[in-house]
Amino acid sequence: MIALIDGNNFYASCERIFRYDCRDKPVVVLSNNDGCAIARSNEAKALGIKMGEPYFKVKHFEKSDGLFVFSANFVLYGDISNRVVQIVKRYCNDIEVYSIDESFLFLDGYSDPENRMRELRNDVFKGLDLPTSIGIAPTKTLAKVANKIAKKYPEKTGSVYNLDSEKRIQAALKWFPLEDVWGIGRRYFERFQKYGARTAYDFTQLPDDFLRDEMGIYGVRMKKELLGDQQYGLTIQEPKKNIATTRTFDKGNSDPDYVAERVSTFAAECARKLREQNSCCKHVTVFIMTDRFKMDQPQYSNSFTVTLPNPSNSTIEISKYAKIALNKIFVDGFRYRKAGVITGTFVPDNERMTSMFEEDLHVKHAPIMSTMDFLNKKLGTHKVKLASMDIQKTWKMDQKHLSPKYTTSFTESIVLKA
Repeated sequence: MIALIDGNNFYASCERIFRYDCRDKPVVVLSNNDGCAIARSNEAKALGIKMGEPYFKVKHFEKSDGLFVFSANFVLYGDISNRVVQIVKRYCNDIEVYSIDESFLFLDGYSDPENRMRELRNDVFKGLDLPTSIGIAPTKTLAKVANKIAKKYPEKTGSVYNLDSEKRIQAALKWFPLEDVWGIGRRYFERFQKYGARTAYDFTQLPDDFLRDEMGIYGVRMKKELLGDQQYGLTIQEPKKNIATTRTFDKGNSDPDYVAERVSTFAAECARKLREQNSCCKHVTVFIMTDRFKMDQPQYSNSFTVTLPNPSNSTIEISKYAKIALNKIFVDGFRYRKAGVITGTFVPDNERMTSMFEEDLHVKHAPIMSTMDFLNKKLGTHKVKLASMDIQKTWKMDQKHLSPKYTTSFTESIVLKA
């Protein structure tokens, strides 16, 4: 059996952990730059606020209905997600972290998976004050269906639902809307609706040849999954094969120092992500480009790749070679609108092969990088940085409703006074 644990309205629930005043109140979390709603509490959904609704269209609910609005705090959500995973690992050895708020658990060999999952849900709530729903079924796709049922009917299911019989599976399929099936989406739903398929059960009645023509082998596998025939097992997350950090500037800029600072900052972010997955890179690529939509201005774009003497994930080294690459392609007289750094050709940190003719600075820099990562995680991003990074120029999102980083920053933690 496979279980899917999913945080209920995850981003909104994370905000509520530390804000008792907004419990049982409508809560909305906004996207980058406070653009639109990306998470809503049940109370916000009851007000008719839709996913993706622009902030300016829901702002009036703050006065009329006491709506609480938060800017997306991904540092907080990521840390809470990691804490959930640590609790999940106590209950199951084989887990697949599917997204920031979802994990699959492979429960083969467990005698009473439903009771075990109820204990897990209770532990997550006791430990983190975070509500979750859990669906249990023979396949990943059915576990998604079971999870939706658990979430929709918490009073009847206790937020845990087990599709442990053919009777339950058939009943669930006949009730479950086809457009909500994992992997269908609106485009396929509209196509299949023309053939009378409106529920998951209807989908399972379509011929394999027809599904293969419409969706390829993926459609046949989906049908088998819905019928309880497991097609997808545990997916091991592979390290990324390249890491990129790119940004569009607020406006075109021809200042070489400005562009160099941006590239240094992007290189630092790539290096941090490399260390996060215990990888080192052999190549660093930098690209710059003007605004291709402003045809009345001179156009230019270029890129250059530098090979490092030794594989590294040192911010110092990667920033150094990124600036070398930039100097190869930067041309005066153009207003640059976008730049980026891409690191590639990865090797595991513990399997580096070094040149006997070049000094290996990676080992020398490793303790510095470790300390820098620790301090930045505890004190806040870019608290410790290279001198070439100007924190005043660092691109910042418009986040007027940002909550503190309660769990990762000493300076933003809640202080209790006796």
